[in-house]
Amino acid sequence: MNAPQRVYVHIGLHKTGTTYLQNLFAANRSRLRAAGVDYPGGDDEPVPAFAALDVQGWRPRGYNDKRVEGAWDAIVDVIHSRALPAALISEERLSMSTLKQARRIVESFPESEVHVIVTVRDLGRIVVSSWQEDVKSDETWTWQQFIASVKDPSQLAKAPARGFWLRQDVVKICETWEAALEPDRIHVVTVPESGSSPDELLRRFSSVVGFDPATLTEPAAWSNETVGVAATEVLRRVNVRLGGRLNQREHDRAIKNMLVPMLAERTEPVRFTLPEEDVRWAGARADEMIAGIIDHGYPVTGDLEELRVSFKPGGRRPDDPTDEELLEASLDALALLTEKYATSWWVRRKAVIEADTPPPNLGSKVRGAVFRGQRRAAELADRNPLAASAVRAVLTARDRARRRARQKNKE
Repeated sequence: MNAPQRVYVHIGLHKTGTTYLQNLFAANRSRLRAAGVDYPGGDDEPVPAFAALDVQGWRPRGYNDKRVEGAWDAIVDVIHSRALPAALISEERLSMSTLKQARRIVESFPESEVHVIVTVRDLGRIVVSSWQEDVKSDETWTWQQFIASVKDPSQLAKAPARGFWLRQDVVKICETWEAALEPDRIHVVTVPESGSSPDELLRRFSSVVGFDPATLTEPAAWSNETVGVAATEVLRRVNVRLGGRLNQREHDRAIKNMLVPMLAERTEPVRFTLPEEDVRWAGARADEMIAGIIDHGYPVTGDLEELRVSFKPGGRRPDDPTDEELLEASLDALALLTEKYATSWWVRRKAVIEADTPPPNLGSKVRGAVFRGQRRAAELADRNPLAASAVRAVLTARDRARRRARQKNKE
């Protein structure tokens, strides 16, 4: 069996620049292969997200996607068939793997040297962005409900704390992979501080895998958009009104893939940040995680000090939109969705109308041309006083003609 020399499994964590990296790698798949790194998932190939669902036994909520079944074995076969020097699988869902699942993933490449890459971001930014991501994914809990649950150890077995810590307890996640790998093959890559260029995260990541980031010249096609305080609260209330009636694909299509990108264009001057009263708790938990990474001896790329949490003044609380802001965001959402529906409908309808071409009619064409000229003149009159005077003269002439016609009929 052919096999790559090394296989790198990037397991996230969630909200640590994974979407940026994955889209960049996808856009530069051929360039990575030229550098000896196989990034599977191209046209007619298994999708890494489905492979992760398959190996973990997950299934999307509300529907059965047949593409999931067998996707893990299929992606392994693709990697072995090309047998490039290195292969890279990037999927943050794999951070939630159990001991058994982690062993299976590693054992899928028995002739390769398997490494795990864990990207980590400071808890102060993670906890806020995780709440927003939950809202984008059809959850309805408020910020206060979310943070109270996450901070309370007694709530660890219940949502939302359960999902958050399964995705973000970096030490426990790394310990899971130690069941299948030596600690020196579990690489921790820190995400640079807010405001840094995304190129720095790419540089750090590429130094672990072993390729030149400068060769990835094609820009990423899509990024995971964020929206502001008011828009997030509007999305949350929409989820409440929907009441879980949409399955996962339906909700992703309407909210995450359509409405969120639209609302992301409503750039608010100030992004939200972790409230000051929660910074001490987050800082203490972050310090524990940093100490755990050091104690286990995982190789670190970047600086663990970047994971320290501090209060960042000037931001907005996640829970302080005003009623006026909520109204404006709601109207924006309604207008944007209306425009999207109308334009997409008309594209389809126009094709049907234009395909049914009636026989030519010269008189009708002339009348149409006259009407279009009159409409342009009326639109110009709304902006130009001289054109308005001309239109007024036409309307006056019509009035005189109307009076003469009535008088003639009476005679």
